[in-house]
Amino acid sequence: MEGASFDRAADLYDRTRALPPEASEAVTAVLVEELVGRQPALEVGVGTGRIAHPLRQRGMELVGIDVAPAMLERLAAKSKGRVSLPLVVGDAAQLPLAHCCFGAVLFSHVLHLLPGWKAVVDEAIRVTRPGGVLLVDFGGGAVAPWSEQTDEILRQHGVLHERPGVSDAVDIESHLAGRARLRPLEPVPTGFTRSLAMDIRDWENQIHSWTWSYPAEQLAEACRGVQTWAEVEGLPLNRQVKIEWVIQWWAFDLQPSETPRQ
Repeated sequence: MEGASFDRAADLYDRTRALPPEASEAVTAVLVEELVGRQPALEVGVGTGRIAHPLRQRGMELVGIDVAPAMLERLAAKSKGRVSLPLVVGDAAQLPLAHCCFGAVLFSHVLHLLPGWKAVVDEAIRVTRPGGVLLVDFGGGAVAPWSEQTDEILRQHGVLHERPGVSDAVDIESHLAGRARLRPLEPVPTGFTRSLAMDIRDWENQIHSWTWSYPAEQLAEACRGVQTWAEVEGLPLNRQVKIEWVIQWWAFDLQPSETPRQ
């Protein structure tokens, strides 16, 4: 499956993508309610266990799969060799798993990365039992006060903040064409503090997957453009602001008669 491999991000993923503890607890509670009676579950793109580990600690039975071996190695290292769930290295578009063996499949911050997301969703349905559920968090949604201006400056330097996959639940619902019913889960409000200097540093260091396809020199030039704009506008680079964010999971309830595609 074409898409970003997160092997390069394994050592910094937890530091840059971790949820605040209270938000993690709230998300876990929302997902546990969906998974009770629908186990075992599969998390596609399990990564370092940001979602799966709290669920496992609540007694949920899960399997994790990821295309990036380094991410799974990091997960195992965090567990000190006592991995709390079975782990599989595999492609989301060609899951090495049997038909109808899970009651639920989870995607957290995965589908927006995959241009071939339709094949991935179809594979998820194939391994899910009829009447099961797909649970999806697209990520995104956190916008800084300077985002509109900095996005434009990055674009002027040929740097695009692209999400090549799917980011809208309605698009998945349309693809499923009556095979599943869309249902929003309870949103989890949260927030974090951020400065423009932190964003610039992350872009220069290519922390985010959307920066990986650009040469370092091009990103550095774009960041200089952002710094120049901030100086002209009198915007302190190190001033931290609170950014509100809502974590929104979506459920796609599969029809009881759904037959997996061969």
